[in-house]
Amino acid sequence: MLFFKKDENMNMNSVNTAFQSTFIFWGVSLFINSLFEMVHHKPLISSSLILSAGLIIFYCTEQIANYIHKRKE
Repeated sequence: MLFFKKDENMNMNSVNTAFQSTFIFWGVSLFINSLFEMVHHKPLISSSLILSAGLIIFYCTEQIANYIHKRKE
């Protein structure tokens, strides 16, 4: 059973760029947060804020990459 239809209009290059930028953001922010927590015994940024910021970065990066790819065509 297929839950989601495949979107033919989706630009996979833009999605891959958004995945990479989100992964880098989450990796760096969680690393900095863990170092801060080891030193000060409390987190610098809450996990929910990191999650929300990562999702916002994903969607913004995807829109910007779509705009750039469409402009090149």
